[in-house]
Amino acid sequence: MRLFTLALFVLLNACGPPRSVVTAGALVEDPTRYDGAEIVLAGIVENPRRSAGYTSFTLVDGTARVPVIAWGTQEAGMGDTVEVRGAFRSQLRAGDQLLSDTVEAKFVRVVRAAGRPPGTPVSPP
Repeated sequence: MRLFTLALFVLLNACGPPRSVVTAGALVEDPTRYDGAEIVLAGIVENPRRSAGYTSFTLVDGTARVPVIAWGTQEAGMGDTVEVRGAFRSQLRAGDQLLSDTVEAKFVRVVRAAGRPPGTPVSPP
């Protein structure tokens, strides 16, 4: 029993700090409550942009819109449904820009890719 308890403690410690599952609406309504908090949220990608060193997009979940920045290149595209894990920041510097009330993503997972419009080719001719 003691070995099991120790193993459980090590596993929980390795998983990192607990995260709050939130909505974009909760972040917009009370940003000071979530400043610096580790969070998880899901929604649809709008306006994805890839810049030198990071990918940014707006996440829409039906309650509000919240900006997301993920360091490196992310495969999330317009209309994709994604899960985002990271921290909410009231102020975040990205290059020469100072962003307000932004999710700094540590992990972005495409849950469902956006459907292609009818007639869209799937490969080069």
